[in-house]
Order: sequence, then structure tokens, then C-alpha cells
Amino acid sequence: MPVHPENEAEQMQLLVSAIPALERVTSTLADSDAVKTATLHNITPQLAHLANVLAEEQEKQEKGLNKLAADERLERIRKLAAEQRNEFDALDFVGELGFGSGRALWGSEEFHSKVLVWLLDPRGSHGLGDRFLTLFLLQAGVLAVGHPQEWAATEVTREWAHDVERQSGRVDILIVNPIQQILCAIENKVFADEHGDQLTRYRKALESSFPTFTKYLVFLTPRGTSPAREEEKQQWTPLAYSKVFGTVQQIVNNHEIPARMGVRGFLNHYVTTLRRNVMPETSLSQLARKTYLEHREAIDLIIANRPNWVSEARQWLREAIEQQPKWLLDKEDRRHIRFRTEDWNRHDATQTEGGWSPTSNTLLRFEFTFSGDLPSLQLALSPKNETNEFLRHKLFEAVRQKPQLFKPNANSLPDGWVHLHQSDSILDESDFGIGWDDGTTRVKLEKWFADFTAHEFPAMNEIIVGCLQEIDAGK
Repeated sequence: MPVHPENEAEQMQLLVSAIPALERVTSTLADSDAVKTATLHNITPQLAHLANVLAEEQEKQEKGLNKLAADERLERIRKLAAEQRNEFDALDFVGELGFGSGRALWGSEEFHSKVLVWLLDPRGSHGLGDRFLTLFLLQAGVLAVGHPQEWAATEVTREWAHDVERQSGRVDILIVNPIQQILCAIENKVFADEHGDQLTRYRKALESSFPTFTKYLVFLTPRGTSPAREEEKQQWTPLAYSKVFGTVQQIVNNHEIPARMGVRGFLNHYVTTLRRNVMPETSLSQLARKTYLEHREAIDLIIANRPNWVSEARQWLREAIEQQPKWLLDKEDRRHIRFRTEDWNRHDATQTEGGWSPTSNTLLRFEFTFSGDLPSLQLALSPKNETNEFLRHKLFEAVRQKPQLFKPNANSLPDGWVHLHQSDSILDESDFGIGWDDGTTRVKLEKWFADFTAHEFPAMNEIIVGCLQEIDAGK
């Protein structure tokens, strides 16, 4: 039985291998019927095999797509996405942590550890006293309901540093009650994995530093995962972030629990962040990730056939520009469609020795540019050189006199590139749906273009041409 290729490269190789046989069929058209019959007989098994392979691949893709369509998680993802669109999470809005580190706040272990240390500290600025601490310890199995121990003097440390067996380490959170001789150590893992023998080393360091204390070791993870090493599974209590969520939510909902002004509002955003991003059962990102992993081939097939938003929108805009009788297409690249008008070419002042490229020396031109997938229009002015300084200043000042028409991106004229006008985005995210293929999005883009050519462009062009005429007249 022949081996069926499993990817497109192997399928293509099989197809290519059949080409010489097809060429032989073509070359024997003038030969005898016997030769034709023999040649066709030799190639038939290869073509049949190829047809079977392509049919099996198509059937495999169809099954994968049907399985994806039947997955109930798609509806959960849709609902979670809709909830997030209508729900404000200040911590998510704040954005990245650490000056462009690329990590959202909720994705940082350090962020969650800092919040927990703050809440666990009975003397913290939250004003909750030991309320969160005792509730958390109940969840972690340190305390029993109605436990009489006093926790007001508890010391809470983040990144407790230690050295053991010639290796240094830091326990994420250490809770020490010196009066009751009890401690609780928390190793916090949000989206990172446990590494090496760190839990073993942490436990030994705590045994060495607090030999007389009763010790509770908590391994805190989104799913409540147990430690990887067998010897530590009996030592560390796994705790899921849903327990943290429930504890914080209890404080948020119970207004009889005292809290300083603003604290309850912050905690409300924190539980939203936990629910939306950290807890697997309610996290959109976690649910989407799991769904992708189970349906990778089907989803990759869909992604491979998604529209090329920028390329297609550029083509629509190019066609619209070409239909304008006095507009000239200029240098184009992957994210820009540039054009100017013949009205400007009549004036020598619009030609500059530097700036755009060797093939385009115009001083001024419009350009449709794409930020992500969203197009906007800008009027770009090339950098200063020995011949264009006066005209650049004249154009810039003329633009500043018409704020209702032009939106420059600078308050003063720089020597380098400057945009005399920058429009808002012509499309929005809602335009990248089914309307992309049914013509709705293109109609919207063309309507914007028609409005611009009928109203804004003539007014802009009049001001620009007026400046050029004054330059030509020596004014």
C-alpha cells in the first residue's frame, strides 16, 4: 500500500513527480494507439494515487472543520468576548508592565504577588486589618473556622531571600506569626512552570531558618496544580487562584467589612482581572488557547484563508485614485498608497532634491497609510533642503490657519518629515467582518473617498495651489 503524504509539500512533490508522465502522454499523441495505451496505462496508478491523497486530505479538513463547529466552547468564547467588550477592567486598561516589557499586568507573577502581600499584611493601607489574611489562611487549610489565634502582629514578606546548599533563592511570599510560631510560605506560579528542585530548597531553607515553627507550604497556581516532584506533593498544599478570587470577591460584596476609600473599587477590578485572564474556567485567553490546541489544523486552515486586509484595501483605494482625472499615483509600498495632483506639477517649487526616493522627488503628496489594518489619509511634506525651506514654511503656516480643515501632527515645523494633515481612521474594527466580502466595507470606504474628493480635497488643494502661485509670483 502506498504511503500517503501528510503535508502540502509532500503532496506537491507527488504532483510534480507525475508531470514527466503527463508530458510523455502529450509527446505520444502522434504515436500509434498501442504506444498511447501503454503510456496511459503506466501513468494511471500515479494519478489515481494522487487523486486519493487529495480526496483524503479534503475529507480530513472537512472533519476537522465540522469538529470545530460542533465544539461548545466556541459559544463560551463568544459570550466571554461579548462580556469583555461591555466590561471595563482598569488593570487591563493600564496596559503593559515594566516600560514595554510586553507583559500585561495580569500576566505578571510579580504583580499578583505584590497585590497578595499588600492584602495579607494586617497593617496594609487597605484598612482591612487581618480580614483578608484570615480568610486566605482558612482557604489554604492553615486555620479552621473559629480558630482563636491572633494574627494582628503577622509579618508578611515578598521575595524572602535565603541560601541553602550553596544556592540562593527567594520564596514569593512568606507569612510569619511570631507569637503563635506559625508560618505560611506561598510559592506563586501564574503562567510559569515550577523549575528544578526549587520547592525542595525552599522547604529546607524554611526548616533551617524557622526550626521551631509550625509550617504550612502553599503552591498557588491558576488551576491548583500539584508540585511536579513526588517528594514535595506531600509537603506543599496546591491552591487554585479561584480561592483567591472567592476571598477577594467576598470582601468586595460584604460592605460590612471596613475598607479605606477606593480599596473596594480596586479589588473589584482585581477580581475582574482574575476572572477574565487567570482562572482557566472563566479566562477567555485560556479557553481560546485550549480550543486552538485541540483544533489546530482546522483553525490554521481558516487563518491561512483569511483576507489580506491591507492588500485588498490598497487595491480598492488604488482603483479609486486612478478614476480621478487629475490625480497621479506616486511611489507605493506594502502599507502606503501615495498620490498627488497635476495641479502641483505645474510649479517647479514642488520638486525637491531629497526626501521620498530616487523615483519620486515631489515635495508634497497625499498618502493612504495603514496603522495595523486601519487606513487613514495623511498629507506628507518632505524634509528641508537648500531649495524648499521657504515653501515648506509657507505651506505649514497656511495649514495652521485652517484648523477646521487640516490636522497637522506637529505644532512647529521640524526639519524632517511632517504631516500637514492626519485624518482619523476611515474604517473601524466592525468593518472587518462579513461586510468585507458582501461589499458593505468597500461601499463605506468608497463613500468616504467620494466625500473627500467632493469636499475636503478641493478646499485643501486650493490652499496648496495658492501657496505655489505666490511662490511663483515671488511673494
